Amino acid sequence: MVRLLTLLLLLATPLAAQTPQTLKLELVLDPRETAPLEGEMVLATIRGTYRETITNEELKLRSMTDFDWTRLGQDAWSDQRIDGRTARVFERRIAFFPKRAGNLEILPIVHELEIIGSGGQREIVLVRSDPVRIEVEEKPTGADESWFPVRALEVSDTWDADPAQLEDGQSVTRRVVIRALGATPEMMPQQPALREPWLITFTPPEDLSFQVTSQGPVTTLVWVWKLRPITGEPGVLSKATLPYFDTTSRTATTATLSAANIGYASFADNAASGWRKDTGVGWLHLAVLGASAVSTMILALRGRSGVSAPAARLRRWMRMRRDLRRLRGHARRGDVPRFRALAARLLSPPSATPPTSTHPALRKVDAMLFGDCSVRIGMDLRPVLRDVEHALLYSAREPDETAGRAETSTGPHPTKSVRTYKHSNGSRFRSKTGSMLR
Repeated sequence: MVRLLTLLLLLATPLAAQTPQTLKLELVLDPRETAPLEGEMVLATIRGTYRETITNEELKLRSMTDFDWTRLGQDAWSDQRIDGRTARVFERRIAFFPKRAGNLEILPIVHELEIIGSGGQREIVLVRSDPVRIEVEEKPTGADESWFPVRALEVSDTWDADPAQLEDGQSVTRRVVIRALGATPEMMPQQPALREPWLITFTPPEDLSFQVTSQGPVTTLVWVWKLRPITGEPGVLSKATLPYFDTTSRTATTATLSAANIGYASFADNAASGWRKDTGVGWLHLAVLGASAVSTMILALRGRSGVSAPAARLRRWMRMRRDLRRLRGHARRGDVPRFRALAARLLSPPSATPPTSTHPALRKVDAMLFGDCSVRIGMDLRPVLRDVEHALLYSAREPDETAGRAETSTGPHPTKSVRTYKHSNGSRFRSKTGSMLR
């Protein structure tokens, strides 16, 4: 038993033979003016000064109850002259994050070294740093689970298209990138839910990346939403706020994701904008509405029609108003094929027999559409749009006026004349009108 104890003592002797002047390890905190707050990053340097020949090494940091920590970059070795003698210097940057307030202790750090001893033999030496105590203050009153202390924060908010001018059925992607200096991925905020009753929202998983610098970790968080209006009617997406604490200025502040208008361009192009930009178009809508209203009142007062007739007329007017908005949108974007298809459907008579000839208002479009491709690309559909709208105006007025005359007269049907209308763009079309249109 005595021999065994003697052998163990001899084996342990090399570990205790080294003096602090030969091997020294210390934890050096970066200077700061104020005490850190709970969760705030505390930068430090692990520094070892060695005057021995080192063949292998391993730094060991164990888990701590009061601190989280992360390594910042690669270790640095250098030869320096300290107190007139050359020494091998080891440095590692590290960031500590206190988990609570109070007087906390950073536990000793161990550096395991393999050195060449005086007899030329390899020896394992454990070098320990002294514990370091830090006074940590509580986070500000009112701070909740969203407490987010960082040294710097950058937020970018981008859209892949104008959300207020979407094509019919188009989706838009919103991408928010947050870069935080002095925060780990576990500290980053949760992605807000952009939900509205009129909006379809798809949220892919967030993307997290982590980089280390000598001044602390940099975490990049990417949020993505894919949004599409349900009806296309413009709506406002509320703003979202991101509160955080700026540890550099020692102030609480907020980053804001601004509110945004989302909707289809065809809905934004309404009658009010038409009155402001083109008086004729605004009065056209008013004339159609007035003619329909007068016809409905006449039929209702004379008892010749039930409730279903005014309701059907109102539905036709609403359908025409919606189609006119779409038609104006196609004209503004220069979408000739869609403009031609929708205009032909609007100008077709409500009968089972398809028209045998092209409406005069569409002949110019057909010349552009089936003619030179270069002309079709740069064509202006606004003059044709005016022709189509005027044709729809007269076609909407004629049936109502004819019905009114038929109810008040038992004689022959009033004669109709054919008039040719000429617009400022030089195009012509003809419309059949009754005597009351004269």
